[in-house]
Order: sequence, then C-alpha cells, then structure tokens
Amino acid sequence: MYAQLVSYLRSGRLKGDLVFLGVLLCLHSSVFASYVVPTGSMQPTIREGERFFANKLAYRLKLPFTKMTLVRWALPERGDIIVFKYPQDEGQIFTKRVVGLPGDRVLLRDKRVYLNGEILTTHRVEERQGKVFEEEMLGEKNHAIMHLPQPTPLDTTREFTVPENMLFVLGDNRDNSADSRIWGFVPQENVEGELIWRWFAFREQSWIPALERFGFVE
Repeated sequence: MYAQLVSYLRSGRLKGDLVFLGVLLCLHSSVFASYVVPTGSMQPTIREGERFFANKLAYRLKLPFTKMTLVRWALPERGDIIVFKYPQDEGQIFTKRVVGLPGDRVLLRDKRVYLNGEILTTHRVEERQGKVFEEEMLGEKNHAIMHLPQPTPLDTTREFTVPENMLFVLGDNRDNSADSRIWGFVPQENVEGELIWRWFAFREQSWIPALERFGFVE
C-alpha cells in the first residue's frame, strides 16, 4: 500500500486529480446539485425521501462555497420550489414553496392563504386517509396542497409583510410544515436554487421505485 501511494504521488497524477475534484466541488456548490427531501412537509408534491436535482443557476451565479452573488439574472417567483439554507441554522437545507415576495402581505385564515388581501383560489380534489387534497392557484402556477379536515394551530396567522430581500415560504403539507409561519422569512441570499427534476422516488410504504413520479416537479 505504501509503495502504491509513493508511486501515485510521483506519477504527477495528483495535481490533475485535485484540479478535477475542485471543479466538481465548484459545480456542486454553484451550478447543479442533488438533494434528498427528508420530511413530509411538502406532501403531496414531494414525498419523504425523494431525490431531486436543483438548478443552482436558476437565479444567479454565486461565488463557490459562499453566499456571495457574482451575477444575478432572476429572482424567485411565487410558486417556485426552492432549496435554501435554513435561516436559524445554515448548516441545514430546507425545501419549501415561495408564496410571498418582497412587499407582499401574506396571512392565513381558516386554512386559506390571503395574498395582498386576495384569497388564493383553491379546488378540492378529494379526501382520503383522513386528509384533504386540493389544488391551489398561485399566480399562474397551479399546485397540490394537503391539510387535515379538523382545525389546527397553523390554520390562522397574523398578517406578514415581506421585507426587502426576503421571501415568505410555505410547505404544501399545510398542517405539518415548519415554515415562515413559525420561524420567519428566508433571505434571498440563502436560496441555493430551484428544484427542477425528481430523479428517484419510492412507492408509498414500499421499497419499489415509483417510476411514474420521475421527471419535472411543479
């Protein structure tokens, strides 16, 4: 083993391998990365344990391994599913849906979202396994949400006014999501990218791959 290590170090390959590794790490930090969603806070859109690719160039190019923006060409939009550093512990990565942009007024009343004084349109899909499934229209984006039929502490909130350079985010699993209703706003500089592609998923309560769930996520 020692002889092999010495041979490797003398071969000149180390420098090239280190450069290659550095390039991969920079790409992972600033361009493209894979994530696993460990909780059910985004159900039914995202199930616990599903794997996704995130486009880290969706909004900006940042300096690798930092939050510093080199070039910005877009901002998150309402309805985007973003990956971001949790504001209270930036070592954790969260995934939520953008609901409020800077200057927006957001509140929930009896499980309904009000944005700038207007209630978001919802359409009831079904009720099964003790949960209500609906479709919610946010801007031009239609997405699935889920909640319990009975009242919960997260059903009604005060009105939040989103500060400059901040975002208000919610989980699609409205009664089981720690989000901006609880811990506040997400700084835009904490946004790592936008989830775009589900590359692996299991069937519910099974180890069988759910091939029908592979593909773009909305």
